[in-house]
Formats: sequence, C-alpha cells, structure tokens
Amino acid sequence: MLLMRGYKNRIARVNLTNGEVKYERLDDDVIRKFIGGKGLGYYIIYKEVPPGTDPLSPGNKIVFAPGGLTGLIPGSSKVITVSKSPETRLITDSSGGDAFGPKLKGHFDALIIEGKSEEPVYLYIHDGGVDILPAGELWGKGNYETARELWKKYPEASIASIGPAGERLVRIANIIYDTQRASGRGGLGAVMGSKKLKAIVVEPGEKPEVANPEEFEALWNEFYERFSTDPKYEHSRNYGTTDGLRSSASLGMSPAYNFSRPYIPEELASKLAGDEVKKYEVEPEWYIHGKSCPIKCARYIEVEYKGRKIRVKPEYESLAMLGAATGVFNLKAVAYFNWLANDLGLDSIASGNVIGWLFELVERGLISEEEIGFRVEGFGDEEAEEKLLHLMAERKGIGAVLAEGVKRACEILGRGCEFAVHVKGLEAPAWDPRGRRTYGLSYATADVGASHLRGWPSPHQLPNQGPAKDLVPSLIEGRDESYITDMLGVCKFVPYKMEDLARFYSLTTGEEWNVDKLRKVAWAVESIARIHDALDWVTPPIDDVIPPRWWEPEPEGPAKGNAAFIDYNDFIESRREFYRLRGWHEELGVPLPETLEKLGYPEFAEDARRALEVVKTRLNL
Repeated sequence: MLLMRGYKNRIARVNLTNGEVKYERLDDDVIRKFIGGKGLGYYIIYKEVPPGTDPLSPGNKIVFAPGGLTGLIPGSSKVITVSKSPETRLITDSSGGDAFGPKLKGHFDALIIEGKSEEPVYLYIHDGGVDILPAGELWGKGNYETARELWKKYPEASIASIGPAGERLVRIANIIYDTQRASGRGGLGAVMGSKKLKAIVVEPGEKPEVANPEEFEALWNEFYERFSTDPKYEHSRNYGTTDGLRSSASLGMSPAYNFSRPYIPEELASKLAGDEVKKYEVEPEWYIHGKSCPIKCARYIEVEYKGRKIRVKPEYESLAMLGAATGVFNLKAVAYFNWLANDLGLDSIASGNVIGWLFELVERGLISEEEIGFRVEGFGDEEAEEKLLHLMAERKGIGAVLAEGVKRACEILGRGCEFAVHVKGLEAPAWDPRGRRTYGLSYATADVGASHLRGWPSPHQLPNQGPAKDLVPSLIEGRDESYITDMLGVCKFVPYKMEDLARFYSLTTGEEWNVDKLRKVAWAVESIARIHDALDWVTPPIDDVIPPRWWEPEPEGPAKGNAAFIDYNDFIESRREFYRLRGWHEELGVPLPETLEKLGYPEFAEDARRALEVVKTRLNL
C-alpha cells in the first residue's frame, strides 16, 4: 500500500519510565482526519491522556508534531507542542519556529514522550531513531549554556530545551528552540521538567517526498519570489513584529500598565518599537528565520544593560509584555528581560502579565513590602522586574507565588483577582480587546484560554461599531484559518491565502484538498478539544468569559469609553451565536453529537453526549 506522501508515516514513542522507545506506523486515515501539527497532537493527547490527569504527573504526555507542510514550503518552520497544561489543566498547544520542526519532520511525524525518568535525561534523534542519554551535567543550567554544551557534541543539530524554571515546575515555564524561539504558552516547559527531560536534540533527516515534485517546485518558486520582493511586505521584512506597540497603542489595544491604559501616546510607545529597536540591530550569529522564509521578519539586536552585553531576538509580545505591561519603557532593560526570560525558561507573555499585576497591587496599596520581601516602586521598576524574574524561576519568596501564574497567584494572596487579566487561567497576551469589537469573544471562546493565536475577525471589519454578534462569522473564519496553519506547520506571518495552502497540500499528498475540506478538519479539531475540556473541568457558560478589566471603559484614546462588548447582553448574544454557528449547544457551549457525525468524526459523538450531561450536572440542569 502506498503511504501518504509528504509524511514519514512514523511516530516515535519514548517511555521515560522504563527507557523503552517504540516506532509506530501513522495511518493514512489519521492523517486525513487530523493532518499533523496541532491536529495530530490534539488527537494523540485526547486519546491517551484522560480528563482529570494531573499535568505534572507521569500520566501526562507531551507531543512534538511538525505540520503537514513543515519544512516543505516557504515559511513552514513550525512544530506544535501539545500536552495538558500545568497552568490551565487543559489540552494546550504552543508553536515554535526555527529549524527544530523541519529537522524533526525528517525523522517522524510526531514524537510522543510519556512517563518520567528518575534522573535528568535528554533525547538524541538521529538516523530515524531516538537515544535516551544522561543529562545530569546539564541540569540546573540556563538555556544558553545548555545549547552551547550540546552544540559542541552535535554542531548540526537543532535543540529544544528547558531552563531552571521548567526544572522547578514553574507553571509558566516555556520550551526554547535553539536559544531564540519558544513554545511559550501554557507552561509546557514544566511538563518536560516533571519528566526530568532537559532537552531534545534533533539531527537533520531526510525530507519527505512530495507527490507532484515538478508542479510543487514551480509553485514554491512562485510564492517565494512573490513574498520576498512584493513592496507591500516591505515593512514586515524591515521591522518584523517589533513595530507592533506603536500600532496596538494607537488603536487602544496595548497591554500598558497591566491593561489599565491600552492607549498610550506614540512618543511613549515608540521607545519600545520600530526605529528604536532597529538602532541596535546586528547581523545574527546564525540563521534565525523560519525554514526558507521569504519574509525573514526576525530581528536580532545587541544592547548593553548594567554592564552586560547581550544579543536577543525581540518580538512584539515580549517587548509589550515585559515592557509596556510592567510600565518599563527602556528598550535596553526590556531586551535584557527578554534575554533573561529565555535563559531561565520563562514565558515572556505570562511573566510580564503577572509582574504587571503585582506592580498594580503595589500601586494600589494592596500588598506590603514585607509580603514581597523587598521594596517595589510599582510600574516602571526595572530593578524589581529583574529580581522577580529570577525569583519566579527559582520559586523563592514572592516568586514562588508568581510562578503559579496570575490566576493562582491572586487566589493564593486572596486579593487582586479583579486586576488579574486571564481567561481560564491563561494570561492575556499583548492585545487588549476593547480596541476592536469581537476580539474579546475570541479570547472567551478559545479552548486554551486567552490566546492571540486562535483567530480574529477580518481586519476589514469596522473595529468599534455595532454588536459583536455581527462579526461572529468573520471570527469563525479566522479561527478556522488559525487551526489550519497550525495543522500544516505554516507561520501566520507569511501571507498565504487558504486556497494557496490547499493547493500546496494537494501537490504534497497527491490527494485533492480544497479550503472547505481544510476548514472541516479545523472545525472538528476545535470541537474535539472542547469536548475534552468539558469532560475535564470547563463549564462553558461560567468559564467562557473575559476578565473584569475588559469590562472597564477605556479611559482615553480612539476607543475611549469602549469595553470589550457594548454590554453584557451583547456578550451573551454573540457567544450564543458563536456556539450556534459552530454546531455546539447554544447555551452550554458543548459540541453536539450530530455535529461530530456531520463532520465525519462519529467516533467522538458519544463523548460529546457525555460532555453535555457532565456540564448539565454541574449546572444542576
């Protein structure tokens, strides 16, 4: 039987408890239903990690899955990491770029890691196999030193590693790829740490064959040339996402001062954006862009802070969350915090969010110097921010509280939860939804919580007028497209149309794919995630909500007076419409069994029925 083209048709399963490695066939039917990346990862975790599993227990698993097109088309560098999140206790995915995904795709379509090692280990992937090797000498080291040591042995390899934060099971710990890219959200670095897995080292493998190589190559060349030369992408090529704060601030969408001032003047926003960042740009020490990327948006800068010279690749989210959200507008300081968070293995979004929250408590007089353990001035305190990053990674003092994430931190302290900006326990990223109608609905309905990578309504829609319900169809289109790119392993900043991706995928697999077929898979995968969430702990009418901060009217700027929704009824009506169009129960937000059957996934229909009953029982219905 001819295997699906574009895939290795193999999965590696590593059991760290008994040291056993198995190699399994990936069936074509699973590929057709889940494609790869996020879809394949969710399928594996759904099937193998029951609801109620402790994310930090040996029973949890972590999957690294390149997408269906990873490493094959321009801008397709993504690997999607899927596990149960220590922060939210939900199935969570986080994407990472650089060379790790394409190199892993040269060996396997997915790497499943289960169990727990007694001693620190790392995985070495080469020649289509996996070795489990001791990592005692690496344990305790930061991500930069870990990578340097491993590159001495494996100079051609790509490395995924955790820092001290992951080792100490910090719930906002990330996974760093080749020292510069991250799977940041959801605390998946702590899952690796709980398994005593320090790193994964992947040597280059053999790229999968495509079904129609001549047509594929012609299309590849066409798109690479178009994206790398078209003047309308020039700004992205020059600045990447580093100019983002000027844009978000002008729209009233920045996270400044713990989301209390989403509009800030351009002269302030510019201190962490665009030309100010470009002043410090240097040539990278190695290739830092995604695989065959025609945009090459990554910027590499060198700054000196407190006598220490560092190089880092800043992005909008890190600049905005470690800077604007904490009230620090010194680019050198924020670049250093970004570098430090990467080394310690802390998610920059969550770290900035929880530090900004603490700074607001200080400003409001809701926490004492004695409780913190040292003097904190509040917003803009660079010394305190640096110290707090270290304390979080070390789980010491107030850092042990912040290391739990902002939701748990406010619950532990017993105050300040009205200023904690999260959804379902996942810290909000650097886009305040009060500046654009329906962004709040995206955060509320996302299966993982407050993610900026779960799709937005079309940017051509009016941002601040009319009910959110009117934009729900556009939001669903954006949600599907976000899932599709994550299943295919394609970067969201490469401006493909969905028709382009369907054509590439058809030429790769030798099977006919169109946009409707891709959207159907995206719809099914999101629905399956929602079923698992409901069977675990999510009660959608209670948990599909936004934090109190986003109900406050914006104090100034173009969105002055706006909350995320016109009023509470606008929120409820738009949420109900989202559920209805998704084929979920209009009031309970759980996928209906007939929706799974209609989409061609009848094997999940019974779980959908159970999930409906579980949610009804919780609500005493």
